[in-house]
Amino acid sequence: MPERPLAMFAMTAENVPWIFPPEVLARLRACVDIDPGLVAEDFTAPRVREALAGVEILITGWGCPRLDAAVLDAAPELRAVLHAAGSVKGFATPALWERGIAVSSAAGANALPVAEYALAMILLAGKDLFAHRDRFRTDRAFPMGTSCRASATSAAGSGSWAPPASAAGSSNCCAPSTCGRAWPTRT
Repeated sequence: MPERPLAMFAMTAENVPWIFPPEVLARLRACVDIDPGLVAEDFTAPRVREALAGVEILITGWGCPRLDAAVLDAAPELRAVLHAAGSVKGFATPALWERGIAVSSAAGANALPVAEYALAMILLAGKDLFAHRDRFRTDRAFPMGTSCRASATSAAGSGSWAPPASAAGSSNCCAPSTCGRAWPTRT
């Protein structure tokens, strides 16, 4: 079996488990030799600088530091940058392109989810959802600092919340004896 290429993460360390959950990391580790505990957030860090000397593949993501000539000089074996996000404009420099290093990104894979999210936010904003949310947070008031959920749960004596039977069909969030707070009616 041929030796696996040496790879290193270059991104904000807290993003690694979000982008590479255990099952994805296991698949990645089957293809490349990578230490998930070594994440380049700063290419000048001594441990990172030492590891760059043998790295063939950088797996980048949000927070990747700039890949300038000095970094590329420290990584003479580098042949590919695989960006696990959209645009590489934030960290790629002309030196990267001049050296003929292969660069790929997940921009194509991200395009549809980003478009769907943008559409959802436009629709929610058009329905004034954020103002409704803010009004709800400001206007709801509970007796003595308790929440309806806490009051109802303690009144019901169970670990999960359900509206008391006395509240069924009413506009109150809980039984009137619990808090009596009426939910805003739909307009």
